Amino acid sequence: MKVVTSAEMREIDRISIEEIGIPSSVLMNNAGKSVAEIIMHRFKDKKIIIFCGTGNNGGDGFTVAYYLLNNGMEPVIYLSGKKNRVSETSKIFLDLCGNMNLKINEIDENNISTISINKDSVIVDAILGTGFEGIPKGIHKEFIKLINSSDNKVISIDVPSGLNSDGMLPSGECIKADFTVTIGLPKISLVTYPCKSFCGELTIVDIGFPSFLTSDEKLKVKLINESFFRDLKINNSDNDIHKGERGHTLLIGGFNGMEGAAILTASALFNTGAGLVTIATENESRRLIAGKVPEAMTLSLPDDPESFILGDFIKSKKITTLIIGPGLGRTSYSEKIFRNTIGSIIGTGIKKVLIDGDGLFFLADFIKYDRLPADIDFIITPHFMEASRILMKDIDVIKSNRLESCKELAGFTGCIAVLKGPATIVSDGYNSFINTTGNNGLATAGSGDVLSGIIGAFMNRDITCAEAAAAGVYIHGLCADIFGKRASVSTMSAADIIQNIRVAV
Repeated sequence: MKVVTSAEMREIDRISIEEIGIPSSVLMNNAGKSVAEIIMHRFKDKKIIIFCGTGNNGGDGFTVAYYLLNNGMEPVIYLSGKKNRVSETSKIFLDLCGNMNLKINEIDENNISTISINKDSVIVDAILGTGFEGIPKGIHKEFIKLINSSDNKVISIDVPSGLNSDGMLPSGECIKADFTVTIGLPKISLVTYPCKSFCGELTIVDIGFPSFLTSDEKLKVKLINESFFRDLKINNSDNDIHKGERGHTLLIGGFNGMEGAAILTASALFNTGAGLVTIATENESRRLIAGKVPEAMTLSLPDDPESFILGDFIKSKKITTLIIGPGLGRTSYSEKIFRNTIGSIIGTGIKKVLIDGDGLFFLADFIKYDRLPADIDFIITPHFMEASRILMKDIDVIKSNRLESCKELAGFTGCIAVLKGPATIVSDGYNSFINTTGNNGLATAGSGDVLSGIIGAFMNRDITCAEAAAAGVYIHGLCADIFGKRASVSTMSAADIIQNIRVAV
């Protein structure tokens, strides 16, 4: 499923009406009826209070009121201003309500105190729509403050009023919804943090936009959901296959004192279906790691990192993918290993490389003066602090618009960027993917190492690096969701994530 900006949604709306010939009143009718059906299903016995603006979002609210009234409910409407100010399409449904003898309460600054909200009622927010930008003022602002100060459940139509659709934090008053019913396609703010926290439970309703518009390749953002994963056809059903054809991943990391990181990554690789894994690490660390993951081979790196001829080893062992960084450390030895590795993989046949953990620490300095090899696809998996160091921007700036930050990371580094966090985002700088799985239990030691292993295994499949990264974050999050069904997510460890990989896949 595509995810859209406010401008993209307006264009879909425009083409549907002006070029395809769907009357705007039909679309508004379908939207309002869909919201009304949800309300009747979930809140049949509640008093419904609808706050409407004078634009088309308010028209959706009038339509909701009509269908509720027609099904035996008695909604109350509060309109921000005068009836003669409503949009042309909205007036159709405003008049319907009037013809059904439903009172329209016109509210301004002088009579706002007359609004009555019962404690057991449900509020419908139809004040400001998808195209809103700026700061709510006047009666709109007062409506929002009044709604937020109540303890009632709130349903927002399309987007919570006051929220920009394109991922930026609101700069003024904004509805804090319990439910958001969005029209046609999800908007950026509804599926990415920090704005997602304003939206509550999200429902997407189809109101009849032509499918060629809502699936247009010009729309560059997708949701990573179950259908996305299934469409990749990752699971190999070929019986005539041997382990080498399932990929051989070289994992460089697990250095002194951080051996566990490499063990977690290697375990995740095998649980996700990697055929062969070799862990390259310091000699002392190799002795600790060997046998901890029975299926993994180990390799001692030389004391002099310059003497390690990576290309020869890769060719002799038919390495297909490389992961560098989990437990690499930040010593001068680690930095030399990182730089030597990046400089020596050209011409080895490796086409896919993932950089994580301490590898990202060295990458931030590396790309100030050098570029990564152009004929190799790189994936980076930074959290906010690592992204801050790479982009040389404050963490708060990165977190304030995560989709744009992820796209910037991809463009700046030339890598597929995985910006980790709630609703993890993957981007190649042009096409982006927003994850729909996971919970706060993933904020635990070693979680990122496990993610590297899952993505690493998918890198060995016949899919792009962007698809491998997207599939990886989806399964990683799904493991956490599966765990959360039987135990408190606050108790989840990285090992618990690994134990659920096979179930999730």
